[in-house]
Amino acid sequence: MRFACVALLLATTLPAVAQETTARIRSARPFGYFVGDLIRARVDVSAPAGATLSRASLPHPGPLTGSLDLRDVSLRESSGEGQRLWRLELTYQNFYVALDARDIEIPGFEISITTATGAETVKVPAWSVGVSPLREIAPKKQERAEDYLRPDGSTAFIDEAAPRNLAIGAGGAALLALALVARDRAWPPFRRRKTRVFSALANEFSRWRVESGGHDFGEAIQSVHRALDTANGGSLLSGDISDFLRKHPEFAPLRADLERFFAASQRRFFGGQASDGDFQAAQLAQFVRALAKQERSA
Repeated sequence: MRFACVALLLATTLPAVAQETTARIRSARPFGYFVGDLIRARVDVSAPAGATLSRASLPHPGPLTGSLDLRDVSLRESSGEGQRLWRLELTYQNFYVALDARDIEIPGFEISITTATGAETVKVPAWSVGVSPLREIAPKKQERAEDYLRPDGSTAFIDEAAPRNLAIGAGGAALLALALVARDRAWPPFRRRKTRVFSALANEFSRWRVESGGHDFGEAIQSVHRALDTANGGSLLSGDISDFLRKHPEFAPLRADLERFFAASQRRFFGGQASDGDFQAAQLAQFVRALAKQERSA
């Protein structure tokens, strides 16, 4: 019977202990604060489920002491495991000018909570943090007044020769590249390059697909005549081949092909029996590429 009474007493006491209202303080760090630093702390208050907190009882931002201000207060609520939890985030600012390392007190406060048994006051106790001075109280005695000042830091020597030489080299390379582009494009002051009519015609033949019969063969022959007239500076007939080669000796290796081309052209446009030596589409394209190659070598 005695043991049964003790067990009954414990059963009625444990829930009351579990439902006790508590407050715990946690700070970001307990020491190492200087004048002007912000001191952040967190207060966790737990109470039985269904309890309510009076927000009017929370601390209000403002001066607390002559050297300590409360800057900000934020509250978060949560519930779980039959308890009600409030988390206070407090931000203080220290204005105490310490002459040595010491602790300063953060004042405590009270908050009001209403539970099923009635209203009660929860005390958050005062706590302390360590502050440090910005300088020593008295510096070590020196013989000369200027010895109390720290010497100026040494200036690192920078050799400007390497960056200057690098800049000059880069500038010279850029000018050389510009000159090469100007020469290729025939920009002033370089001599304007003659129009490469046969190179342009060879590109047109590639687009027209002359070799595969993708363009009218007669029109292709006429385009070769127009290119030869342009290169000659006037109409070029079969009897003018010798004069043309004297003015443009770079085409001399193609004399036989020129004569063959004019002969084939005359038979095609002015009548006559076709010859086995007449140009076909692929041979005409090859002849134009040969003209373009000789033109580039000039």
